Amino acid sequence: MLEALAFPLLLALALRLERRLPLWALGVWLNLLWFVYENEWGSGWLAYLRGLGAGFFLAAGYGRPGLAWALTPWPLLLYLRLDLREALLYLPAMGEGLLLGALLYLAGFRRR
Repeated sequence: MLEALAFPLLLALALRLERRLPLWALGVWLNLLWFVYENEWGSGWLAYLRGLGAGFFLAAGYGRPGLAWALTPWPLLLYLRLDLREALLYLPAMGEGLLLGALLYLAGFRRR
């Protein structure tokens, strides 16, 4: 679960770099880098989806719809060759990440 907290930190870095690139472009690259990291060196798809869910909720909470759309699990769907039946098994992990993002948002990681 602690590994899923690394993605919101990467998201905060992306929000700081917002002036140099469009936020949706940062989100696409951030999503792809997080997917490759989790599959090669990390814990796998579950941690990827938990972190992605947390980032998705925080992006929506900050009012950044372009970033939220970029943080959908499209690399996982491409890896699974768009087989949605196999991807449905991993959606509860994304729900856990959404809850983590909600807790982070309510705990004070939001603009006032």
